[in-house]
Amino acid sequence: MVFRIGRAIGAVAIGAATLLASGLPAEAVEPAAEASAAPAASAAASAAASAAALPPAEGALIILAVEDRGEPLPGAGGSPRGDYRRMAGYAGSARAEAMSEGLAHDYHLREQAAWTIAPLNLRCMLFALAPGDDLDAMLARLRRDARVRLAQPLNEFEALGGTPPAPGPREPASSSAPSAPSAPPAAPSAAAAPAPYNDPYFGLQKGFQQMSAASLQQVSLGERVKVAVIDTGVDARHPDLAGRLSGQRDYVTGGGAYVDSVPERHGTEVMGLIAARANNRQGIVGVAPGAVMLSYRACWTAPPREDRGAASARCNSFTLAQALGAAIADGADVINLSLGGPSDPLLTQLARHAQARGAVIVAAAPPARLGKGFPSDVPGALVIANAGEPTEVAGELAAPGRAVLTTVPGGSYDMDSGSSLATAHASGVVALLRAAMPGLDAERLKRALLASMGGSGVINACAAAMTLGIAGLRCDSATSDASTRR
Repeated sequence: MVFRIGRAIGAVAIGAATLLASGLPAEAVEPAAEASAAPAASAAASAAASAAALPPAEGALIILAVEDRGEPLPGAGGSPRGDYRRMAGYAGSARAEAMSEGLAHDYHLREQAAWTIAPLNLRCMLFALAPGDDLDAMLARLRRDARVRLAQPLNEFEALGGTPPAPGPREPASSSAPSAPSAPPAAPSAAAAPAPYNDPYFGLQKGFQQMSAASLQQVSLGERVKVAVIDTGVDARHPDLAGRLSGQRDYVTGGGAYVDSVPERHGTEVMGLIAARANNRQGIVGVAPGAVMLSYRACWTAPPREDRGAASARCNSFTLAQALGAAIADGADVINLSLGGPSDPLLTQLARHAQARGAVIVAAAPPARLGKGFPSDVPGALVIANAGEPTEVAGELAAPGRAVLTTVPGGSYDMDSGSSLATAHASGVVALLRAAMPGLDAERLKRALLASMGGSGVINACAAAMTLGIAGLRCDSATSDASTRR
């Protein structure tokens, strides 16, 4: 079921080098769909030119880090070498670069990329092992080297969504004819209570209503709270998202460059649940429609694989580390990570640094097949499960994530499921609460949200706000009851 406005937009090109670095076939690269994607397509073509230098074998790539206390660059933390080496006045990199070259020589490594993470005083390098080298043995040797601050594999992660849409025919990028609109959903019955919003699909937003988000929006829309969405690209031209992103950066094909619109499904779904405009007579209502939204493309759309189920998007340590560093430098207050994968020392260091600077990490609970790993294993992160799914993890929060209506590329709306969407719902609630009570830390948020779940098993925004003592609220009776059962 897809509710469409305007014409469909195809997938944006994905760099062959990035795909190969993650063990994905270069055939997954698709052509750009519209003129605005030209910079990404150009970057993809540039990356493809050097893709032959990357070993296709999964596990043949590692990340090393050495100390680098040079002066930070504007936006440091997400600046790949190709950017910062051309900039005048970058101090301190000569020593770090000399160490990197020494390590490459001593261990017969081939450098694929390098970037700085100024908040951690690290220079990171993506290296390819020499043919025949054993990954575990090489990492063990490197960890004993006094020059090395961190040595780990290049890990792969996936977005934790539901079943991706079945592939269909793509509309040519040159076509200007709009698609035939799908039948809109049925409007709420006349007998229903009047909706507090004029957005036509609000009546279908059961999760929004279950969380009593409208009650908390009486006093907070998330204003001035910076929410970072680290995910696939976002269709910033979607009518419900137009003007809502204060910036979007591409770490898959763009080297961290600012881009306009990258119409990929998963990131657009997550962004819509958090940030869709309210009372614009269009589509749905975001949980935090006043929040300052930051988008970092660190994941890319990919076809499902048999060993990974129905994942619709993938990322790796390289792209996620750059995006996290940039989110920290940009002062993100809430960081939404609707993804999962193995434990990752570098990413965990970055997440912990973000927390030390006051950010709240909102992480998707992983399915059983993945087990505990980044980001759900970050101490202090708010881990969000999909409500209604069995969980044995003490202290885990739950939010609606089944059959959720949200934005998808091309001005459309669709239903999807997964802890990715539950996490987006929770990030929106966190933004509302932090806007109403600036400085609210993750521990107090977690206690209030746990208390708000009551018998429903779902976080309740209004009940959590009452627990925190936020004034000016009028919650329904069920919400009020939940706030007193603690």
